[in-house]
Amino acid sequence: MYILENEKFNIYRFDVGNSGMNYQYIVKCNETSECVVIDPLDPVSLLHFIRDNKLRVAEVLNTHGHPDHIEGNNPIIKVFLDSRIHIHKEGLDFVAPRTVVIDEGDKITFGKQAISVINTPGHCPEHVSFIIGNNIFVGDTIFLSGCGNVKFRGDVDVLFDTFNTRIRSLDDNMNIFCGHDYAVNNLEYALSVNPNNMTIKDKIENIRSAGEALSTIGEEKLYNPFMRFDNEELVANLKEKYPDMETDGRSVFTKLRELRNNW
Repeated sequence: MYILENEKFNIYRFDVGNSGMNYQYIVKCNETSECVVIDPLDPVSLLHFIRDNKLRVAEVLNTHGHPDHIEGNNPIIKVFLDSRIHIHKEGLDFVAPRTVVIDEGDKITFGKQAISVINTPGHCPEHVSFIIGNNIFVGDTIFLSGCGNVKFRGDVDVLFDTFNTRIRSLDDNMNIFCGHDYAVNNLEYALSVNPNNMTIKDKIENIRSAGEALSTIGEEKLYNPFMRFDNEELVANLKEKYPDMETDGRSVFTKLRELRNNW
């Protein structure tokens, strides 16, 4: 488990250890011990931690409605009867009652803290991300050196728009908390399309030595190909291999996603 400690709140990242290498999260208000759970998949481990640390779940937050991000919802709200599930209206069909619809600009409060909601669709229509302080929970929109696929209700054009207008405009110092640990595999793919980028090689070595996959928006701009669709060297590398490819950002992003699907 990775812990980010803050004066006002703590973030706990749990590695589920399943084949999908999921992450699930608890964010705790340090003043009140109220917390929110984000994208629960393994409720047993979460509930044990909550009990052992004398926490109370105020709300359950879902970045989107894919099964590996919502399966733990119901066991948690059955234990904490005042808690509710929060999901975008496009995802209502995938969750149980006691649900609050959330959208761009909403604030979710717990204890003395508040989490902001931004819409980040593309991986699926209902996808949102959650911001507290300089931390963002991005679900399956962006991974360390990667982005979500569009195989299950997704749209690559919408995902490009999310990256182009939302993700790349976030503060460079913002910490990214994503839904899966695909870091090394993603970095190796990034190296295949941008082989002279030494930052990618350094990041691979850093993760292997530190044993933790952590990143910021600013770091992603250095090595994540889906953040670098207008990088001249990367575009030139792709154009050399795929001479029929258009070189506008949308076309490059789409090609990168297509290649990653089959890599």
